[in-house]
Amino acid sequence: MAYIKPNMNVFFANNGKPITAVVEKISFRRYRAMVADKETGKKKPKMKSMPFACCKVVLSSDPSVLVGEQFLIAGYKLQNVVMKNERMLTFKSDYVAEYAKEGHNEWVRRIIDEGK
Repeated sequence: MAYIKPNMNVFFANNGKPITAVVEKISFRRYRAMVADKETGKKKPKMKSMPFACCKVVLSSDPSVLVGEQFLIAGYKLQNVVMKNERMLTFKSDYVAEYAKEGHNEWVRRIIDEGK
């Protein structure tokens, strides 16, 4: 997982239509996971948290992604890369982001608006 800080650049190729964004803030989403107890070996629920980078598009060659749009990326999908003496974040594999404009993603809008 990448070390994510605010004001870092995020770059992804997006099938030949590059998109550059800036991390505005870091948020954590809590969830329940089943983990094995070390003493008994039985599975029990435990609260964990996943870091998300709240990003804003700065440059976009893709007409479906507008400049100024906000989205979330799970922290484990990013990796640190150094380009032209500047540390950036890129995707490990495929481009996967949760956009706030999509109607079925109310939790994305809630996380982005939290702290404003």
